[in-house]
Amino acid sequence: MREVGMQETKPNKALVAVIVIALLAAAAAGVVYVFNKDNEASDTSNNQAPANSTSSDETSMTSTATRAYKDGMYSATGSYVSPGGNESIDVTLAIADGKITTASATTHAATSTSSQYQSEFKNNFKSLVIGKSVDEISLSRVAGSSLTSNGFNDALEQIKDKATA
Repeated sequence: MREVGMQETKPNKALVAVIVIALLAAAAAGVVYVFNKDNEASDTSNNQAPANSTSSDETSMTSTATRAYKDGMYSATGSYVSPGGNESIDVTLAIADGKITTASATTHAATSTSSQYQSEFKNNFKSLVIGKSVDEISLSRVAGSSLTSNGFNDALEQIKDKATA
């Protein structure tokens, strides 16, 4: 027996669609959050330096033969792929007597997370390259940013090619 004034209600299809979309968006955000946390965890778990190194944030020395470089100012754009997509970093280095005397970088982030990592890299990389021999530089992680370091290394290789005497 139905009471007077009470109507049988059916779910509003538009409301159900909005709820489903909201749940899917929340699940996607959770996946992104977990992915970023996993990357942060691997960054912090990899912060212990190997026995032959003082810090994972320092310049890695390579055993390549030393080449002769022309003194001058050189620029290149290094690229790399992050979880947010293709990224790039413009690198400018001054070379004198085979050593880097000045360094600068301009970053181009595709996402806010990339912007954060690139900013940390930009604020901390100079001390790892200025005064160092060009052939001894290969950055692996700078202030927690390992992918931006890949972009820097790509630009460095291009600069080496341009500056080879």
